[in-house]
Amino acid sequence: MLRSLLFFVVSIVLAAAPPKPEEILGYKPGTDYKLMDYEELSKYFEALAKSSNRIKLIEVGKTSEGRPHLLALLSSEENLRNIDKYKEMNRKLALGLATPAEADTFAKEGKVFVWIDSSMHATEVAPAQHAPDLAYKFITDESDETRRIRDKVILVQVPCTNPDGMTMVSHWYRKNVGTPYEMAPVPFLYQKHAGHDNNRDWFMLNLPETRNLTRQLFHEYFPQIVYNQHQIAPFPARIFLPPYAEPLNPNIPSSVMEGINLIGTAMRERFHRENKPGAVSYMGFDAWWNGGLRTVPAFHNMHGILTEVAGYGYATPKDYKPSELGERFSNGIPTKFPTVFYPLPWQGGRWALRDAMDYMLTADWGIFDIASLRSEQFLKKAWELATQNIKNEAIFGYMVSATQRDPHAAAGLLDRLQQAGIEVHRLNKTVTHNFQTYPEGSYLLKAQQAFRGYLVDLLEPQKYPELRSGQTGPTKRPYDLAGWTLSMQMGVDVERLDAPLPAEVTYSKVDKVQFPEPTSNPSDSASFLKIADTLKKGGSVNWGNLKLKTPRVAVYEPHTANMDAGWTMWLLENFKIPYTAIKNDDIQRGNLKGRFDAIILAQQSAESIVHGNRHGVANQRPEFTGGIGTKGLAALEDFVKDGGSLLAFDTATQLPIQNFSIGVRGLLTPSAERNEDVNPNAFYAPGSLIRINVDTNHPVAQGMAQDAIAMTTGGQAFESIGSADVKVLARYASKDLLASGWLSGERLVLGKPIAVEARLGKGNVLLYGFRPQFRGQPYGTFKLVLNALYLASAERIQ
Repeated sequence: MLRSLLFFVVSIVLAAAPPKPEEILGYKPGTDYKLMDYEELSKYFEALAKSSNRIKLIEVGKTSEGRPHLLALLSSEENLRNIDKYKEMNRKLALGLATPAEADTFAKEGKVFVWIDSSMHATEVAPAQHAPDLAYKFITDESDETRRIRDKVILVQVPCTNPDGMTMVSHWYRKNVGTPYEMAPVPFLYQKHAGHDNNRDWFMLNLPETRNLTRQLFHEYFPQIVYNQHQIAPFPARIFLPPYAEPLNPNIPSSVMEGINLIGTAMRERFHRENKPGAVSYMGFDAWWNGGLRTVPAFHNMHGILTEVAGYGYATPKDYKPSELGERFSNGIPTKFPTVFYPLPWQGGRWALRDAMDYMLTADWGIFDIASLRSEQFLKKAWELATQNIKNEAIFGYMVSATQRDPHAAAGLLDRLQQAGIEVHRLNKTVTHNFQTYPEGSYLLKAQQAFRGYLVDLLEPQKYPELRSGQTGPTKRPYDLAGWTLSMQMGVDVERLDAPLPAEVTYSKVDKVQFPEPTSNPSDSASFLKIADTLKKGGSVNWGNLKLKTPRVAVYEPHTANMDAGWTMWLLENFKIPYTAIKNDDIQRGNLKGRFDAIILAQQSAESIVHGNRHGVANQRPEFTGGIGTKGLAALEDFVKDGGSLLAFDTATQLPIQNFSIGVRGLLTPSAERNEDVNPNAFYAPGSLIRINVDTNHPVAQGMAQDAIAMTTGGQAFESIGSADVKVLARYASKDLLASGWLSGERLVLGKPIAVEARLGKGNVLLYGFRPQFRGQPYGTFKLVLNALYLASAERIQ
């Protein structure tokens, strides 16, 4: 009888035990040649949540394609029962709202929130594939270490940052595995509009996924540690860990950077204890740039941790011979001998998806261990940083006047800051301060707030430090952008207030920034929304003697994942302009003017547009090879001659310049790649903001300010040749060209045309020597594109 009862009790316990991943998936994650999709990942987390009180599964929004965006909370049963209490403690610490006595109590009694997100870049498959193992181990492991971790740590796990991409990539691989195309690159964007740029959207918040998770980071959980997982390690290292490379952005608190270094060192030490070679630091990934999921939190007093584990391709393993490893990393450090930041070199051998996942679990527990052992310090530090910022009186703040050239862009700036946790106030009456009048309703952004570093970094110009090898060596290139000042990009007038406003001035906190109603003023970005809405309803819109029509727009979409084409489509969708994505055969079949008024060539080299992926290169499937070819070139030329408008951005300008008789030539050669030395005799702009002078009398430039800001990542300058009909839309400023970031060789472009219109037959070619829609950020130059599209379809009033 006793034996039967014991068997019954054990059976109940076993039946209720959390399922292992392979029990739900039918295979163990990390198995060679197998990738789960997001639907399978979700199914496992749903099963885990039903089986354990140590996990709560939450839908935080929808993805771009409408999938549920899931987040999981994992900790001890008691911690999750009291999750609201710990969230409130964390909020008051992070925002500096706790009294000193409360801060001491919360630090002792609170729990460290550790955030881990996986596979934002969907082709970097290991992080999301390891997510089930992480969750299962966290809630089932009963070692002394993990029990301590569950008691001290609340894990905020995002099983997959980019659910749509995870399913796209896994299905692409399943289609190709076992064929000659097993390693074929994905020929489309694995995130709608953004692709790889989804990790460049964390201050602009254009994508649903970034908005979903930003809300969780800076309004819900306020984690002390934010661990962002990726999978492109510097070869032949097996994983990159902090410390990051130089330079350091001065708006990241020094104690945050020291905390990041401390965490990275603890992670590296764990790899060495477990005899897992190949951990490298202080290479490539710098601490300068703002805009990624590991960088934005650092400006919010959080410890943003990036790892890049090694991969070969999808779930296909690879055997590496020592001769394949190379002798040195790109920075000159040897690959086969121990160095300070690569003390245990990897010597080659077999590397599979499972190995990458095991390395990630080691990294996970390295973070959990130090977070649990130093929980009180991490919690108290969050409060200390917030209160230091609140007391910092170096500047009073920033004023966004109610009178703006572009009220829609101004509201967009304020809305994005507010989404990221910045407090926004509004003047209750008109104020004159330091000889400047600010109307009632103007917005005040006080610098004395918890996330001061984030606010200052986005509103002040960046000055990239020229780090050199020795006294006269080349300047070190930034990892991503050198300058990004958001107010400049968006064309919003923001004034810094060094001194406090008079004591009698009153202002009210704004709960939610409201966008003003669209106007018909061409300087208002929202005027394009009003035009689109009016035309859709059958109304009439005239620009002088032109009657507007909804333009028939095409965006060239190559058989490569072109992010710039994606952002172009985002721009059109955002301003409600319908478009057609056209492929090579769509162009080659001709009759383009009968189908479209305007065609856009986003940034892409002319050679790539014409030839695309050569058949047999990169093992790509044949249906995704080739470009528009000579037949497509002829069709594009006929389109323009028949009255169409061809818009080309940045490097794509070389296609019409080289192939059409438009009387324009480019003055600059393409920029060198990221890790090459900067040529001091060439123009180089590693993502910087520059001043341009606009011909506001040209119809394409209506609504623009004469002195404007453009983002350039290399760019082009033009000159006309012969007697061609070429009009200049905008020029590089003739002096003080750099507004934010860093430039080299600027003397080569001063005063030169940066955007021109060239006539060809009945139509025109518009050449933009920069990207006017770059990552959906520069509202200040959107008009140069939107105007051109409406003009392309406009009819002259008789």
